[in-house]
Amino acid sequence: MLSKYWNPLQKKLRWIIRFGVTVISYSVYGLGSFLLWYGIYPLTSWWIKPSERPAHARHLSYLAFNFFVRFLNFIGYWRYQVIGADKLRKPGRVIVANHPSFLDIVLLFSLVDNAVCVVKPSLARVPLVSAPIRRCRHITAETPQRLIADAVIALRNGASLILFPQGTRTPPDLPVHFQRSAARIALEAKVPIVPVFFCYQPLLLGKGQWWYNLPDKTPTVLAVVGEELNPKRLIDPALQLSIASRRLTQMLESRLSELDKRYGFSGK
Repeated sequence: MLSKYWNPLQKKLRWIIRFGVTVISYSVYGLGSFLLWYGIYPLTSWWIKPSERPAHARHLSYLAFNFFVRFLNFIGYWRYQVIGADKLRKPGRVIVANHPSFLDIVLLFSLVDNAVCVVKPSLARVPLVSAPIRRCRHITAETPQRLIADAVIALRNGASLILFPQGTRTPPDLPVHFQRSAARIALEAKVPIVPVFFCYQPLLLGKGQWWYNLPDKTPTVLAVVGEELNPKRLIDPALQLSIASRRLTQMLESRLSELDKRYGFSGK
């Protein structure tokens, strides 16, 4: 008899607790971003050469995200595990991942020092995010040609490039299908690609999910870093760039599919 009332009450209490944890998480992120880019960065960069300030900003971003993901774990927003994180420590890599959740970029920025990513040009006009985009020199090119050129320059200067070639958040049950931009950039810059596979159980902040769409239990997040793909060893340099990009993209899709079969929660 009591269970008739207790079970719904338990569910409601869990939702209230998760809602509180979520509000705290977003508040810490917003306040932390403001303090970092309008307080800490100006105080720690005024004596640094202008040419070295983007790398300094990326390092501060890396430290801040590293703290933030650990904080999320501590308060119970999620539980996360990373396999093969040491493979992300080499500079000048194209880091390619599937993209089931908005939180993918948060976790990647906590793992990769001196990282840049591609962002929508419109975001550069949003007050809270315009400062890190500008100071970290994230790529906001309007055209594909300019995007590739800026990405190659960043890689040759020692930064790593984070890309989600699916283009947008994609439901995890769909087959892996990538655009060729990541392969094209890696071929032109002559750098390796490092694949990263993300898996959420249950999914959090996926396509069509809002911040208040909370799961009944604490999500478990798994990030698996695969072996890098080196175009110099895998692709015939005599091939046309378009053909080479297609083949390298197919190899990358195959590598992510293998990681999905091995580590994906749906396959267990």
